[in-house]
Amino acid sequence: MPTEKERLDAVEPKVATLISHVAQLADELSRVTARLVVLERRLSGAGDGDVAALDSVDECAALVSALRAAWDAEQELLAEKVRVALRQEVAEFEGMKSRLAALRAKLGGRGVSRYERDHLDHEARQLEWQIGASEASFASASDRLAADEDASTEDWRQEAVVAGDKARAEMQDFAAARVSSALGASLRMPVWFRVGVGEITTPDPAPWLRAAVALVAYRLEYGVDDPVNPLGAVPSASSGSAAWVRRTEVHADIVSQLASLSAVFRLQ
Repeated sequence: MPTEKERLDAVEPKVATLISHVAQLADELSRVTARLVVLERRLSGAGDGDVAALDSVDECAALVSALRAAWDAEQELLAEKVRVALRQEVAEFEGMKSRLAALRAKLGGRGVSRYERDHLDHEARQLEWQIGASEASFASASDRLAADEDASTEDWRQEAVVAGDKARAEMQDFAAARVSSALGASLRMPVWFRVGVGEITTPDPAPWLRAAVALVAYRLEYGVDDPVNPLGAVPSASSGSAAWVRRTEVHADIVSQLASLSAVFRLQ
């Protein structure tokens, strides 16, 4: 008859095997649970009804009209940072001309040693070269500032810009209400929306909601209708106009938000 120790020695490998199997089952259960969480998030954004018309302008036509009018008005207005840069360029050019005039006056005066005269003459020649090289750019900057000043005094343009700022703030509220309504009604989100913001982040959905609202508002304001690409074509601020600079900055901000969401998804 086997002793107690012999019986324990015989059972111990079986117990170890069972423990290993339990650990494997626990790991598998964790993977399944994680997958269910992902599916729940997708379902929370996918819904089971009709596709949500998130970028339809039917219910916000007045806001869109005001924003489009502001867009047209700001085409001839410079963005503030562009205006500042052009003014700086003009000031630097005029400063060089003033320094050159002062050097010439000093060179034409009496009591200047030969050494000092040579030094002043060299400095004047350098300034003349710099002025010549910058003259075309200065003329362009001056013309753009003059056109901007003329445009900024037009009453209709000023009124459109003010109305656009008001409509832009209201559009954010409208977009937030539309996203919340679509989620509450279990509507299916369009492809571009899912491509853009993905699944609702947990445990804090606030970053996801901010990005979703910004994305919807952007598409409504700028008339983006691409069915897949959330933000449509990448805008360019090369014109320096207030309209295009703002759009480019908003686009960059939303891209940054969407990238942050992607990073969160990878960590979850």
